Amino acid sequence: MENNIRRKQIQETLTKKIVIELFLCSAISLFWVIFVWNFWSEGIYALGFNAFVFLLLFMILFIWMLYRKEKFVIRDLIWLLPIFLIALSFGIYDNPFLKIVSIIIFPVLFAVFYNQAYLDDKSKRHWNFHFLLKILGRIFTFLGRIGQSIILYLELIIPAGEVKRRIIAKIIVGIILFLIIALTVFVPLLSSADSVFADKMQVIYDWIKEVFSMPFIYKIIAFIGLSILISSMLFAWSKRFDFVEKKDEGKNIDPIVSGIVLGGILILYLFFLWVQLERLWVGSLPFDFRETENLVKSGFWQLFFLSIINILIYFFTYRKTNPLVQWILTAFTFASLLLLSSAGYRMGLYVTYYGFSYEKFFASYTVLYCAVLFIWLISRLFINKRSNVVKFLVILFIWMYSLVTIFPVEQFIFRTNMALCKLNESRIRLFELTMLSPDVLGLTKDYQRQGILQEKIDYLSREGLSKSEKDFDWTAWIERQEKRVADKKWYEYNLMNLIYSN
Repeated sequence: MENNIRRKQIQETLTKKIVIELFLCSAISLFWVIFVWNFWSEGIYALGFNAFVFLLLFMILFIWMLYRKEKFVIRDLIWLLPIFLIALSFGIYDNPFLKIVSIIIFPVLFAVFYNQAYLDDKSKRHWNFHFLLKILGRIFTFLGRIGQSIILYLELIIPAGEVKRRIIAKIIVGIILFLIIALTVFVPLLSSADSVFADKMQVIYDWIKEVFSMPFIYKIIAFIGLSILISSMLFAWSKRFDFVEKKDEGKNIDPIVSGIVLGGILILYLFFLWVQLERLWVGSLPFDFRETENLVKSGFWQLFFLSIINILIYFFTYRKTNPLVQWILTAFTFASLLLLSSAGYRMGLYVTYYGFSYEKFFASYTVLYCAVLFIWLISRLFINKRSNVVKFLVILFIWMYSLVTIFPVEQFIFRTNMALCKLNESRIRLFELTMLSPDVLGLTKDYQRQGILQEKIDYLSREGLSKSEKDFDWTAWIERQEKRVADKKWYEYNLMNLIYSN
């Protein structure tokens, strides 16, 4: 009885709109299985226009639902545009580093911002630990919708009504029995009686084996699983979302304790800046690479992690103490910015001598992110209104990350290193640029034709390297990248591939 009632409720919910939603989820899943499947075998380089179109279709489906629920506002573009740029980057560059990061970041950012878009007065909501917990709980509600999605798909495939179900079940049983009997008894007997018939049936056998191969079965399983996953997220995340915010408890941190802690750290920072003034702003680097690493690279990360700690200290003391401690916090934040500037200066000096790499480029970009954040944090201390610190931090991150995904990072690294290697004190090894992807294939060909892809002989001689290490041949790298591009399917190409393939 309960099963009949449950089935009746599900049948009633299988409206025209839900049928369309299920169909769209399946269509997006089918696109992934057909055009993005090579990702499992070819890796990150198989993601090009196909990945961009898939992510675009995914976004359109969910935004369409947001619009239908009358929750879409112009303000939502502040997170929709950068997420679109992240998706677009798949169709522009091959950059493997950014694509790997984007695969992780895209679903997280989309899930967070899409769910907060369903909140009432979302622009006025204060982002804090309580807010993030509610969003996290909301995101994982899709797990509870998986069962519903499975049942809805079954109801869509198998028509309602006991009579129709019995007829379909009989048809399926009949087909299965026919195939078993035909393939095990009649086809072998008839094939032994007539060789022409046997040849014709062999063609059919081969076709069946090719179609119903293990890859095909894997694709079917992936298609079904992805359809259920996307539909369950769509149903769960498109429901009404609201919660009661915890009231701001105001200045709930003891001013004496917080003032002593902040003041003590501030004095420690100022003493550090004064004592290390000459070594902090290093004017030149020692020639030995290991000594350089200890002086610059290690110092950079130490100062950078201090900056992260400083941001956390700011967050837990902002607007929670008396005015005097807030002024100490202002001075503390200024000192933090000076430490960050020193870290950035060290990294800049390191890049000048040793050139860019993925690590050094994104470390420098992270310093820029923290610098913008510190300047904004300082400005917040001079206004009376409480600012939404966590929200700004996330919005700044999503915009700066999205902009760097559509920035020609690898070409910038290549061109910058080529320019820096002309300096007298340069210690750049050009062959290290072979870590880059086909994004710089055309640029490398141009430099090779011009004959300027030569290592700096005087520096290499001082390092005691052999002639073979000095005369690095780029031909093998170029051929390898050309083959990598040529082996792609047409839908796996990106804009840079099309430009350099002409």
